[in-house]
Amino acid sequence: MRINPLLKRLLWLSIVAACCLLTFVRAGRTQDTVTGAFEGTVTNSQTGVPVAGATVLIINPQTGLSIPKTSDARGRFYQGLLNPGIYTIRVAAPGYQTREVQQRLFITRTGEVVPVPVALEPDTPASATATPTPATVAPTPVLQNDEETDIRARINATSGERGGSFTEEEVSSLPLGATSYVRSFDELALLLPGVAPPPQTLGSAAGPGVGAGVGSAGQFAVNGLRSRANNFTVDGSDNNDEDIGVRRQGFVSLVPQPIESIKEYQAITLLAPAQFGRNIGAQVNAVSKSGGNGIHGTVFGFFNSSQLNARNFFDSTNGNGSTELRAGNNQPVRLNGAPLMVQNQSGGKDSFTFGQAGFVIGGRIIKDKLFFFASAEGQRTNATQEESFEVPTVEQRGVFGTGATGIFRLPSEIGSRDRIFAFPTTGDGDAIFSLFPFPNNPTGIYGANTLTQVLPAGGKGRVLSFKFDDYFKLSGRQQSIVGRYNYTNDTRIIPVTGGALFSSLVPRVRTQNVSLFLNSEVTHADSAHPVYNQVRLSYGRTR
Repeated sequence: MRINPLLKRLLWLSIVAACCLLTFVRAGRTQDTVTGAFEGTVTNSQTGVPVAGATVLIINPQTGLSIPKTSDARGRFYQGLLNPGIYTIRVAAPGYQTREVQQRLFITRTGEVVPVPVALEPDTPASATATPTPATVAPTPVLQNDEETDIRARINATSGERGGSFTEEEVSSLPLGATSYVRSFDELALLLPGVAPPPQTLGSAAGPGVGAGVGSAGQFAVNGLRSRANNFTVDGSDNNDEDIGVRRQGFVSLVPQPIESIKEYQAITLLAPAQFGRNIGAQVNAVSKSGGNGIHGTVFGFFNSSQLNARNFFDSTNGNGSTELRAGNNQPVRLNGAPLMVQNQSGGKDSFTFGQAGFVIGGRIIKDKLFFFASAEGQRTNATQEESFEVPTVEQRGVFGTGATGIFRLPSEIGSRDRIFAFPTTGDGDAIFSLFPFPNNPTGIYGANTLTQVLPAGGKGRVLSFKFDDYFKLSGRQQSIVGRYNYTNDTRIIPVTGGALFSSLVPRVRTQNVSLFLNSEVTHADSAHPVYNQVRLSYGRTR
């Protein structure tokens, strides 16, 4: 089939236009989910008149990256595709004193343009002809006393979204580990309004989402929505469980990175902007740390034990004694002539020991250009869990409760030599009842029908993460490539599935994720209408 040349041309133009709309981001309109922008205004501090032609340097003290800008006729400058962090903005102009402003870009302001007003003091006549101070990389600024800067960076004046975020200091210092054995930065969302723990799942099971009773409902519920309505991303790339859409619930390695490798954590609980999607629940995004010119590392460990904790309320202490199994009429139950013994397993406190240790390290490969950040963590749980089941008693193993004495059949005729014998069930019935163990805990939650067992509930996991950042210029335009690789390997013993006997599972799961980002400045640095482009690629595999 031949296509009209005019139609073909219109088709190509439509494709090109669609690609432009999808990839290019214009200043002041929209950013992506992990980067933000500064839009500053340089003015005369005495008259308020805009200062045109001022030299502006936006410096990242951690990496030494310095982005030059020049204020336009209205004294404005703009820079997009900035990662969350602390920046030093140095402004110099002939006839004015050079001024530095420290501005922090929070993850809550990614996708927005943060205003940075800079008022320059007129210079004295003696130094009116002084040249602007050259760019030097200052040490990382500390904003402890600059409350105004922090407040301005946190205020959201353009969107009706609700939620909250946690800075690097808050992520690393707030206590975690209350809702699960493993410390997870997702617990921080429970500190926000409208967020509640998930509803209890069938059988109190916590495992991968393979069926009813296996797999919890999720990390948390937001504004009454189901926990599976949440959407999880790391650095803006997908990080949801492929089966049930939540983050690795029921595993030892719940999250893809150690807490010490997270720079900021954000959860939008209502009215998320259009950059997010997939679900209508909470939009949860974690931004990972990057390396800098200095070599920095952390070694950490976490330990928890049942010896340090109170006994679980449902962990009964009825003893571990062995008793002779008897029927309801106190008749002993014998097997091959010997009394049948059962042992109660509810005597001691459930054993639990958990260890979590790892390290993070970041630094430079090429100064002011190529940086790396690596993290590794191991987790191990040695634990047992007491579980109680309802099983038939000796009497209930026969029809009409005759399992203890049976139904007797008399000889057909008086004087015959047929023996008198009893049968509690049929042969098929005996085969079925033989699958049920005998009760061993008459004071348990099911009374005389209680079978109490202590089952293994341990597991182990490994988490690895590596990230690199490469900054370079192409035809004088700032470019950056960011790559991140996450790896988890997990083995977990689930003692009970759906409250059923003999239903332990041992899932073994390995996940891998690769995310690549290309951030480009398309137009010239001092363009009146700057245009930026971001290409994002993410690939994940679960086995």
